[in-house]
Amino acid sequence: MSVQVVAILTPAPGKESRLKELLIGLAEKVSKNEKDVSKYQVFEQFNSEGVNVLVVEETYDNQAAFDAHFKTEYFQALGEAVKGEALVSAPIDIKTIKPVGGFASR
Repeated sequence: MSVQVVAILTPAPGKESRLKELLIGLAEKVSKNEKDVSKYQVFEQFNSEGVNVLVVEETYDNQAAFDAHFKTEYFQALGEAVKGEALVSAPIDIKTIKPVGGFASR
């Protein structure tokens, strides 16, 4: 059974570009190294007043792939950079989700 996740990150003022750069780099590493991840896409909210949040939509083929993702060297490095560089102004909000209606594509 697949594991679907959404992560919401609120950049600290002036740190938007750096956070976006790191998340895009992480997505590239996931694409290259984690074959059991079918979706890892970074979105930016574009219509808010003030700081835009970044949203990462993730789909793992199974729980083992989800668990393994958090143990990768590059994910650990991202966590250290986010903390060490004070890149977020609110706690990272990670939600495991499941569809309850609608459709994914046509």
